[in-house]
Amino acid sequence: MRAMMALVRRDLHQAMTQGASWSLLVVMAVLAPLGAFEVGDLLARDRADLGALWQVLPWLLVLWTPLLALRGWPEERANGLLEWLSGLGLGPWRLAGARLASACVLGWLGLAMTAPLLVLIHWLGDPDLGLVLSGYLGMALLVMALASLGQALAVRAPSALSAWLGALVLGLALMLPGTPAVTAQLARHLAPHWVQLLDLISLPAHLTPFSEGRPALLDVGYFLSLTLAGLVLQVRGLKQERNTRRQAPQWLVALAVASSVTAVLLAAQRLPAMVSPNASNPLITAHDLTDTRQHSLSPASRELLSRLTSPVTLTFAYSERFAADLPQLRELATRIETRLGAFAREPQVRLKRVDPQPDSADFTDLEAQGLTALSLSGGERMLFGLIIDGPYSERRAIPMLKASDLGGLEAQVARQIQEVSRTQPPRLGVISSLPVMGQPSMEQGRALGSWGLMERLNARLRIDWLSGGDDPARPIADQDALLVIAPRLLPTATLTAIRDYLDRGGRVLMMLDPFPEMLDQPAPASEALSALLAHAGLESRAGEVVADTRLALPIGLLDGTRALSPTLLGIGPDRLSDALLNQNVDQLVMSSAGWLAPREETAETPSATSRQWLIRGADTTRLLPADKVYANRMDPRPLSGLSGQGVEEGGLAVLTHWPAPVDQGARDDGHEDGREGQLLVVSDVDMASDRLWRRSAADGSERELNANARWLENAVDVLAGSPELVALRAGAHQVRELTRLHQLADRQAAEETRLRNDWQSRLSALGAAPVADKAEAARQRTALDDMQQAFESALARQQRAANAERDDLRRRLRLWTLLALPVLLGLLGELICWRRYHASRRAGYRPAGRLSGHRQPGRHRLGGGGLSASTSAETASASGRPDSSSTSDRAAEDHRGERRRGDDA
Repeated sequence: MRAMMALVRRDLHQAMTQGASWSLLVVMAVLAPLGAFEVGDLLARDRADLGALWQVLPWLLVLWTPLLALRGWPEERANGLLEWLSGLGLGPWRLAGARLASACVLGWLGLAMTAPLLVLIHWLGDPDLGLVLSGYLGMALLVMALASLGQALAVRAPSALSAWLGALVLGLALMLPGTPAVTAQLARHLAPHWVQLLDLISLPAHLTPFSEGRPALLDVGYFLSLTLAGLVLQVRGLKQERNTRRQAPQWLVALAVASSVTAVLLAAQRLPAMVSPNASNPLITAHDLTDTRQHSLSPASRELLSRLTSPVTLTFAYSERFAADLPQLRELATRIETRLGAFAREPQVRLKRVDPQPDSADFTDLEAQGLTALSLSGGERMLFGLIIDGPYSERRAIPMLKASDLGGLEAQVARQIQEVSRTQPPRLGVISSLPVMGQPSMEQGRALGSWGLMERLNARLRIDWLSGGDDPARPIADQDALLVIAPRLLPTATLTAIRDYLDRGGRVLMMLDPFPEMLDQPAPASEALSALLAHAGLESRAGEVVADTRLALPIGLLDGTRALSPTLLGIGPDRLSDALLNQNVDQLVMSSAGWLAPREETAETPSATSRQWLIRGADTTRLLPADKVYANRMDPRPLSGLSGQGVEEGGLAVLTHWPAPVDQGARDDGHEDGREGQLLVVSDVDMASDRLWRRSAADGSERELNANARWLENAVDVLAGSPELVALRAGAHQVRELTRLHQLADRQAAEETRLRNDWQSRLSALGAAPVADKAEAARQRTALDDMQQAFESALARQQRAANAERDDLRRRLRLWTLLALPVLLGLLGELICWRRYHASRRAGYRPAGRLSGHRQPGRHRLGGGGLSASTSAETASASGRPDSSSTSDRAAEDHRGERRRGDDA
């Protein structure tokens, strides 16, 4: 080991005192960030990770790592140093190991040249360190494998250039079969099993799991196998240098080693699954290295699965024989199997994978169970879906798995596991006088369908339509939760029944509104409703509507123009609390919402600690009279000129604990679990209507405009006893973004909103001024046109300034990332080489050259640097032999002289 370390130190010392090595590091420090910016779109991706770097870095390493062998074995053989090292008694394994270790260290130094990108991502956002380290681990293994193969080719190469070209061709041969474009072309000419074999031995197939933070033991073993194969070929090449007798050709040995590595990979992929009782293979089981555990089951899923009393079966139908033509589908199948494998590690879940053949009985049976067949270009059909079977003959199916559903796959599978594993779904009672469940419309001559929110809830829950709430056939009794919409329109008897339900420990989601959009006038609050809210410690002002110019959204006017409506609120994450159902909610939209305020604490009302404000107010919130808002709902511009009344404490949504009744025995006739009643009040009804959250396309599909439906669905799940599903849905949308760029965009958007609000206020004030005659009306129109033109000019200047600021920031980031480290490396390399040059001049060193036709003894060159007598003594002592450098040098010179004389003869 001491001899190997001496050789490693010698190689590293010579490499770091030469300008060529520093040039290679500078090249990597420039090309890696440049490729991440230009090819990977680092800033445009808006992701706080190094995914853009992992797209280009493997190709750079394939080109760059073989350059480390340029000054390796070819020059040492030409200078006679290879014979000298052999004469020291160092075996080929120690020589090959030392050379591989030094090449790996230099390669890992080149990998460290990407550190500016890591610093940049940390400055712009909050990356997942586990994901970053996993990617660097994969790249470090790639460097080691490429360095080993490059040294194996260099040991028998006639020149340094041929060694680099050979290693480059080998690296490209391992990279190309794993790319989608090449795989698609190979699939047209090769059988599917050959395409899968090429994918198994390709580099991208084993690098992708590292870049995604989900490597398996097979991926690590792949790179170690390549490293060992290169080391074996390098040792055999060194032995051929010593032994002159005829041996097997090197290409034949290389073919045998490659076949052995391929056979080992095939056996590791297939054999464990064949002998395992549950067809699981620990060698291909992914290991989650991310900090957020994004490839493992979340605590919410494990909590949900722990409640299962009987096992659930997941059947993954995947027509693998067609995946050779569709490389993207094969990669998607691998990712889905990783997600499903996390479920299969739980004792309550069984995972089956089937490969149904077209026109077979299994194929037809799976279609009958709910899977959708995908038609291919050749007329064949394939299946790519999932079936969940529960213990009570319940079954759910995901007809077609798509890449867009991958982020929410855990939440979708967990929800369906919960549905098939229970005998009765939760019961949700709906109470409303509005047509939320649909009804015939005599005015339009057609039936009005139910709201989209009701359709989504009906697909998962048992809906009890209670209408007025006083129907004796369907009383408010055994429901897990109640959804009360527009309680101002409900009779007193219904509100009394709701209050009794809360006294028994019920959960209620109440959507309160001064006046919904579908009503012709504002709805006053009844005394029973005011008393119910007062018992919860809340107060709702029926005659006032929340207005906020900073949250105003534009609406279309009858004349075709658009104006900002201060009562149409776009609520962002800054107004939302950290409650579970608010996680990762991007925007909520409310229209004509009311204001909720806390009442003074009394002995009968709950304390402030029992309330959790979900949507808070702000200093810019104002309360406008409801009649004024109703009168100007078709043209909201005059509303911007109203100052309104300021607010103190309160908000737009609150979750409060219902105070326990004085008579504790009142619980005994209802819920037996003794749970505490909860009341979640939202001061808007229109946010649940289809107009404010979804838009239907021509093909029948719908597109969500905001998070209204998801937020309300979360609220129902929290109250109905399924908070795990809320946590799963929130986790499915976790994306780490470049927050500094978002802060810049938010600041620019706030400035643009300020300009619009200022213009809207001045426009409303000018439009509200009385007009005496036609001349004054003409002057007013001229002033309006001038104001509009000035506003458009100011807005254009602001947008140009924002674009210039954004472009300047991106330009400075690119400049510092691309130039800072290369300049520092260049200066450091120049300083080290300059000091070495002057140190050699002071010591009287003369460069290696020919003296009377022979080389200087003990001064052999290795990559332009000399091997000193002290280094040779250290290597000889570490190997257990005396220093015989001069003797071995003379022997090597005599041997080369005899060969030259033989060549001349």
